[in-house]
Amino acid sequence: MVVRASLGGSRARVHLSNVFGFTPVTFTNVHLGVHGSGARVRAGTNRPVTFGGETSVTVPAGQSVWSDPVSGKVAAGQDLVVSVHVPGYVHGVTGHDRAFATTYMSGPGDHAAEESAKGYTYTSNQWFFLDRVAVGATPATGSVAVLGDSLTDGTGQANDANRRWTDYLHRRLSAGSRPMRLGILNAGMAGNRILRPTVGPSGIARFERDVLSQPGVRTVVVFEGINDISRGSYGSAKPLIDGYKKLIAAAHAEDLRIVGATLTPFHGFGSWTRQKEKIRQQVNRWIRTSGAFDSVVDFDRAVRDPRSPRRLAHAYDDGDHLHMSDAGRRRLADAVALRVL
Repeated sequence: MVVRASLGGSRARVHLSNVFGFTPVTFTNVHLGVHGSGARVRAGTNRPVTFGGETSVTVPAGQSVWSDPVSGKVAAGQDLVVSVHVPGYVHGVTGHDRAFATTYMSGPGDHAAEESAKGYTYTSNQWFFLDRVAVGATPATGSVAVLGDSLTDGTGQANDANRRWTDYLHRRLSAGSRPMRLGILNAGMAGNRILRPTVGPSGIARFERDVLSQPGVRTVVVFEGINDISRGSYGSAKPLIDGYKKLIAAAHAEDLRIVGATLTPFHGFGSWTRQKEKIRQQVNRWIRTSGAFDSVVDFDRAVRDPRSPRRLAHAYDDGDHLHMSDAGRRRLADAVALRVL
């Protein structure tokens, strides 16, 4: 599985999850290396990962585990490869359905330590068991965690392109003569809602695990809620606003800044109605004017059509009138005032 490190550092740790599994999962061999090309790991970089000093670890159903620190340095923006061997049948695989990254899989046998691509004959677009990779940065730096849905998860981008709006934001942070050393943690989940479980737990239910518990978080960005509106049947914005208030209270309880992003247009998408548009406008008005969030990023104004503000601007529309084109994802990143992070 290939993942990109936003910050450079050393002593990387791997977090494996069996949160949604039904039975314990045993990982008999785990390695961490630097991505070469395809299924290849750069020669000489594939290092064994241990858990409490052991190369094998069993994770009970509903649990997760951090590895020991792995020796070696990681460069900012570097693509890492996490290879795992799981013997036998697994009942209920925890993973990320739309990774927009190629995962390479082997037939029977343990190939985790291999750096060549010979043993890997299948591919997937999902991540399996891998929850996160944390890199120790010196001096210590903070991270920005983004709670989102498919607009943050990356729907519309090509596999392995790393062109989510959060990827573009990371490039902005890293650019120039005085780059900001902030990690970007993408907690986007396609189809996710703030209030109800649909594709995975609701945003409120997963906020602690996916955002607040992330290492080094100092700022949270919430860009979620359009699925609550487009797929829901609410009579007003109040339920969604109450949901945002719960997220704000949880972030403030951990002394974290929380930034609210306005919801972007979706006129022309199959589920759009005038009533749903009315609720979107109510939500955005509250985000902009209530003062409940510590700061606001106005994504709606950034990507809407100035001549028809209920719609995405044509250049930013991926074609379904909800998701962003590459230019739209870049525009979202450009709309973030870096000082709010």
